Amino acid sequence: MPDITSLESLERVLLQVSGTPKVLEALWDGDTQGWYLCVSVYAEKGLWPWKRTVYHSLGTVALGGDIRLFNGSVPPWPEVELVKTFVQQTQAKYGLTLYLPSEEPDDECPRWTEREQARACADCGKLGLPTDSPYLPKEICYNCHLRRKYKESN
Repeated sequence: MPDITSLESLERVLLQVSGTPKVLEALWDGDTQGWYLCVSVYAEKGLWPWKRTVYHSLGTVALGGDIRLFNGSVPPWPEVELVKTFVQQTQAKYGLTLYLPSEEPDDECPRWTEREQARACADCGKLGLPTDSPYLPKEICYNCHLRRKYKESN
């Protein structure tokens, strides 16, 4: 997947998509290097009655390692700002809807196609798929669960 590092590089990969882009999806993922946004687009292809929605992966947005959390970088997640700015600045041109279920790293968020099965966290409002774990509360996301546990221990 290509690295997306600027508004121009995001537009360049979007222009390679066949069909009419409708939804820009930005979901978090991470590895040993840190967190990054996986950016995809859902586009409409064909004419009625053969119109269908197709999924295209565009690339990843990683604008710094996680060390920025310790050196006071503001905002800590510029990947989110790049994607939001792109959708705002190109709204008239593409008419994209942004699907960004979490502005902070969380790899438990549902895809755009799963959003109807999701529930909103009672603490932060972030969308998440229900868990069947007997160890986790059903009404809040994992990050909020950790925050509550931390507050209880202090």
